[in-house]
Amino acid sequence: MISATATGDNPFAALGVTTVQQALYTTLLYNPGSTLSELVTLSDEPWFRLAGLLIQLEALGMVDASAVPKYFAYPPDAVVETLIRKRETEFIRARLEAKRLSGDLLAAEQRTNPEKVVEIVDGVEAVVQRLEQVQRGALKQVKAIDKPPYAVDPTRPNEIELERLANGVEYRVIYTPEALAIAERLEMTRHDSGFGERARVMENPPAKLIIVDDEMALMPLQGDEPGVTALIRPSTLLDVLITVFDTCWEQAAPLHVGDEAGAGNVWPRLSDADGHLLTLLAAGLKDEAVARHTGMGARTVSRHVARLLRTLDARTRFQAGVHAAQRGLL
Repeated sequence: MISATATGDNPFAALGVTTVQQALYTTLLYNPGSTLSELVTLSDEPWFRLAGLLIQLEALGMVDASAVPKYFAYPPDAVVETLIRKRETEFIRARLEAKRLSGDLLAAEQRTNPEKVVEIVDGVEAVVQRLEQVQRGALKQVKAIDKPPYAVDPTRPNEIELERLANGVEYRVIYTPEALAIAERLEMTRHDSGFGERARVMENPPAKLIIVDDEMALMPLQGDEPGVTALIRPSTLLDVLITVFDTCWEQAAPLHVGDEAGAGNVWPRLSDADGHLLTLLAAGLKDEAVARHTGMGARTVSRHVARLLRTLDARTRFQAGVHAAQRGLL
């Protein structure tokens, strides 16, 4: 038998080398150029077992058998590097296979148990609990489309959002004009933006929605009423909702909600005609329709619109209306 005193602890065990393989390698390391017959004498192992071990060590890159009948052990540092590379390759293959199997399992579950993809949350209290739960579980990002009606008091601060913002979670929220028409909610938006919330405004987004880490979404099933809400897990449906939000985000106007005290001393007071024009633009009317309402020519309307956009530092007509309302210019 291979001497245990020649091997001691097996330093290669973590690299997939057995104690017997390591012992034979060590014997060869101290007896380079040994033949199979000599190894039988040195190890007291039968020749057929040693022959098999030598083949294994050659496959592991630990033994050079090119000069048979003599065998040589490769230097330990080179052996360790070779074994580490082999193990790293095996780990990568294992990860890829695990990912593939997980994908197959998820697909199979979605086919056989579609309820695992979409969970129905019934009742306002249950919806509120699930909203709080998914936000507390956010690690990277929360995306939301905020519009009435609400499952909770819309004038109550979202303490969970402030907690998650403090922990580095990004919040991107699209508000509707109806949401910001609630004075307390506009003030909360101003407050939350000071802690890092990124806010935009959009008319008529397709649905009330919250997406957490692009891994889970909550969306009402009956219009915007939150009483019956779907919780959607990774699926094609979730991918579609993520795309919907990202598209809305690109189309929405940035909402500047910082402290603008004293803005009245900086921004000129708009005339009644300008205020009426902004109201029509914010309602979505085109230049021709505005011209009919105001009695101005279409070109005159276009010039006034361009001037108002510059004055209000706005990118879109709707955004100009929002800015004017926030600054108390209407």
